Amino acid sequence: MSAVTNIFLVRHGQTEWNKEHRLQGHKNSPLTQEGKEQAIKTKQALGGYEIHKAYVSPLQRAQDTLALIIDQQAIDVVISNNLKEINLGPWEGKTKQQTLLSDPQQYTHFWQEQEKFNLAGAETYQQLQNRVVSELQTIFANEKGKNILVVSHWIAIKAAIAHYTSTPLSDLSSLPDPKNGEYTILSEPR
Repeated sequence: MSAVTNIFLVRHGQTEWNKEHRLQGHKNSPLTQEGKEQAIKTKQALGGYEIHKAYVSPLQRAQDTLALIIDQQAIDVVISNNLKEINLGPWEGKTKQQTLLSDPQQYTHFWQEQEKFNLAGAETYQQLQNRVVSELQTIFANEKGKNILVVSHWIAIKAAIAHYTSTPLSDLSSLPDPKNGEYTILSEPR
């Protein structure tokens, strides 16, 4: 075992709704061919690491991405609701334009003033960050000295990175967006 615990935090591959600029939240759309290729590239990029275990969101796009990355390797997989994307309630399945027209103030908050986003029927960024970070902290505590693959979602990952880089949610826009199929490594000493 290593002296360091590594979490390889992967955003799922591109989906049909990503291409259509639709907000997915807890709803799902299938991976595109490009999304499948992104997952295979991630598999190749991680080829030099021994992955000991995987954690994944229950949403199909994350599950499909994970399946392509581990490609029938005998790796224990834990499905975690805490790794889901932000719940966007009434906005799920709608285009950015539709959400702008339906609620311009919350649209601005969602994209530029995340700490103020509070759409009825949706999760706040703080609620999202709390549950994702709680799950990652549990993984760090339970998987000491291992390399752990975690497949999650755009805003969920970005909110987690904000926590680990001490970036307040009010500055979330300053962080780069995780790209489909790409990963970030979070490390913690054993």
